[in-house]
Amino acid sequence: MKMVPNHETRRYTGIVLERIKHLPSGGKMGDLPVHLQHESFIRTGLKKTGGPNMRLLRLENDKPALTVTAYIFNKFVHPDHDRYLTPREAACLQDFPVDYEFKGTLGQTQKQIGNAVPVKLAKAIANEIANYFIKKNNIGEKLIASYFCGAGGLDLGFEQASNESLKFNTKFSTDIEPWVEETINANRPEWNFLKADIRELDPEKVKKHLGKNPDVIIGGPPCQPFSVAGKQKATKDPLGNLYRDYIRHIDYLKPKIVVMENVYGLAQVKSINMIHEIYKSFEKIGYEVKHCELMAADYGTPQKRRRLFFIAAKDVSYFQFPEPTHSECNNIFGLPLYEGAGNALMKLPPALIK
Repeated sequence: MKMVPNHETRRYTGIVLERIKHLPSGGKMGDLPVHLQHESFIRTGLKKTGGPNMRLLRLENDKPALTVTAYIFNKFVHPDHDRYLTPREAACLQDFPVDYEFKGTLGQTQKQIGNAVPVKLAKAIANEIANYFIKKNNIGEKLIASYFCGAGGLDLGFEQASNESLKFNTKFSTDIEPWVEETINANRPEWNFLKADIRELDPEKVKKHLGKNPDVIIGGPPCQPFSVAGKQKATKDPLGNLYRDYIRHIDYLKPKIVVMENVYGLAQVKSINMIHEIYKSFEKIGYEVKHCELMAADYGTPQKRRRLFFIAAKDVSYFQFPEPTHSECNNIFGLPLYEGAGNALMKLPPALIK
């Protein structure tokens, strides 16, 4: 049997194993006997201060996982085995192909997987981008320039959305991380990856890589400054201003349509109205904008992950956000139920124990 990449685990012992063994399906740290709960979890004092700093969750076979992050590897427990998830299993919850190999250290691999856009969600957006071109009677090959590409979840979604009349072709991709460069070059060398800091990258160099202006620009400027799990420093964090460099490149390259994705927490930043700021930035360079928060599970991903998508074009009315293809419960539209995390993991071979 061919080895599945990034699919290794280890034997767990001691209190870690005891916690995992006592965790029921769908169970969390608070469902464990008190003596097995981590001390940081237990709330103390009259005001019950403290915890829960250590989170723990056993996945369920018939329900999607919660959001996969770069730090789920000591959080998500396999639904049927007494161990944490392997990177490959986390990638499965993000819809990556089984043979898609992530390069770098374990931590770097985890970061790439956790930060990615689920491929099926990306494909749902890409299908509607395809419809946008079809409505305008503009078919054929569409060149993509991909920024902040990470492991390539967005690009894979566009790749999968290609059909006989319209083909998406990522001809340029860029990110600042060296391990991302290794991952992209190992899996999709045709994406012509360039390791670069967008703040220092000349858009003319991008155009030279492509040979002409791209039809589509896609990307997700770093989301940490806007995440509800973080401190939401927004534009006070230098990374929170990278969307302006993204728009600078868009202004120079003038694609027909743009996809910009981010965490849903961007809409909840209290210090600044980021939605308004982004609209103003696009409108200033002549683009109309619309945005929508989408749930990955609505499109067949075995994970409840919410992402915020902005679509910008000169005539954005031709674009419509995708309708859900799955539902959390039985419905009058006859949509299939959400994909369960455990059911998705069953498709993988056994993990290698090291």
